Amino acid sequence: MVFFERVLPERFCREFAEFKGGAHQIVMYMSLVLGIKPLLDDWIPSSRLGAFIDLCSNYGLHVRADAVHCPVNPGALSDDVVGKEYITSTSAIGFPLNAEVEGNVHLFISKDKELLKRGMWYPVIVRNRVIEQPRIDILKYGEVLGYPSCCVRFFKKYNNWSRYNFLLEIHSHSEATPHYYCNPFTKDAVYSYIYHMPCNFRCSETISLVSRLRTEIQKREPGFVDAIDRHLNMPFLVFYERKFYAFDGFIDDERLYYSQVYFPDSWRPGKVYLKLLQSGNNLHISDGTVHIFSGRREVASIGSEMRENDFEYPFLIQFGKQ
Repeated sequence: MVFFERVLPERFCREFAEFKGGAHQIVMYMSLVLGIKPLLDDWIPSSRLGAFIDLCSNYGLHVRADAVHCPVNPGALSDDVVGKEYITSTSAIGFPLNAEVEGNVHLFISKDKELLKRGMWYPVIVRNRVIEQPRIDILKYGEVLGYPSCCVRFFKKYNNWSRYNFLLEIHSHSEATPHYYCNPFTKDAVYSYIYHMPCNFRCSETISLVSRLRTEIQKREPGFVDAIDRHLNMPFLVFYERKFYAFDGFIDDERLYYSQVYFPDSWRPGKVYLKLLQSGNNLHISDGTVHIFSGRREVASIGSEMRENDFEYPFLIQFGKQ
């Protein structure tokens, strides 16, 4: 069985994947077209904005373009910018839509034109100071995107990278066997039914939402659903948000046995432990250290001295259907 191969739907919403050159967020586009997800935001090259608006119109979707963004390295920001440590991972210079620059347009898509007015803007730097969105907009945006209210509340409390390991908090608040509908780890690698972080890995509202969505997609694209399901049921070794690994293997008695290891996220610095993990075929965690074995021989370990920060604490998880 091959994991993380290139996969596209055969017909339903395939045009979006072909237009974008990949299937990133394709399930969310399906959800939007099906009337399950109320609002979606995405990035499109400014030179292709007109063609994208036409494509959305074919599916009964409306588009609101925000601004043209030209990416920059976050390290290029001046040291005297007040609040620079709190900005998102997206760093760009913004231009009006009519500016003669080539960049990516941040846009909002919905079947409901009124919802387009409720899209969010990113934090911006004005005169060397980071200006955040109004707090009330931040609190409401998750619900506008169609995320369960319990997950929005949990996100508000724990999505603070300077205080919490958010994924570890979800794991710690998950008392029952994790359900694969609530697996958020492969969302940037196509194979996921959700694009939010659940409040726990057996969130009943998330399961209900995904059950409806998966049923509708399966009617149209059964092979695509099969591919998603295979990936969601893989075991994962999680260190931190955007630093986790998927395995072709299984967990038995708190030990992970595997034949292949994958880094499914798009943030390349997160794959720093990939070669170490590839040197073995089984591992276990003891006192926060990942011990990697080839057979019975320990070949490597990942301890606290190697990790980026104190919040990077490893745990194993494998989702199921129970």
